[in-house]
Amino acid sequence: MTTFLQILMCLFAFIMNEPCPKLPVDDTDLAAVLIEVPVLNQYPALPTGCEATAATMVLQYFHEDIDHVTFASEWLNCEPVYDMEGLLYGPHPQQAFVGDPFSEYGLGCYAGAIEQAIQEHSVLCDATAIFDVSLESLASQYIDQGIPVVIWATLELQSPEMGSSWLVEDGSLFTWQSREHCLVLVGYNDWYYFVNDPQTGTCVQYPKFWFETRYHQMGAQAVVIEPVN
Repeated sequence: MTTFLQILMCLFAFIMNEPCPKLPVDDTDLAAVLIEVPVLNQYPALPTGCEATAATMVLQYFHEDIDHVTFASEWLNCEPVYDMEGLLYGPHPQQAFVGDPFSEYGLGCYAGAIEQAIQEHSVLCDATAIFDVSLESLASQYIDQGIPVVIWATLELQSPEMGSSWLVEDGSLFTWQSREHCLVLVGYNDWYYFVNDPQTGTCVQYPKFWFETRYHQMGAQAVVIEPVN
């Protein structure tokens, strides 16, 4: 299938708010930059643990002795949402995974929680949460240097929707955006970004304009993991 037809298919799906077609990465594209990062599937162990799985891929790339189940069970801070006197309370996802990544009813976490888990437990790597940096800048600054990046978008690049709300520690109301998904940016070419997707355990390509849109809708957040100097 030609790139032009692929783009048309994806544009139609974007307009119709349908899941983005998962296109396998064409490694024959000589114009592509592609890092060979271990690919892990979050299933069956972590039905809502895409963040732990994505982070583990990068840690393994840098030779950390860790698997995604151990990351979720021993490294990642997880806290529930609970009811007290008719009000819901819970963690901010920048500070902890909301719920249980081993359960299909877990929600997820954001860049800050992954940064904290790695900084507290990793022997070989440092992690830095990054916000409001374009994917183009992340690609040129990190992918070109052989450093994969953990990023937040949505499941199958579907449009995010407002989900549950609860009160966080500072008393403010937080609203979860459903369809949140975490992936690993591993490469790009003129048309596509290449990502390792924990949902499928494969490396796929998504159109740049679409992926950038979902990335910004989910807060333009990422985690850069690098070896300790």
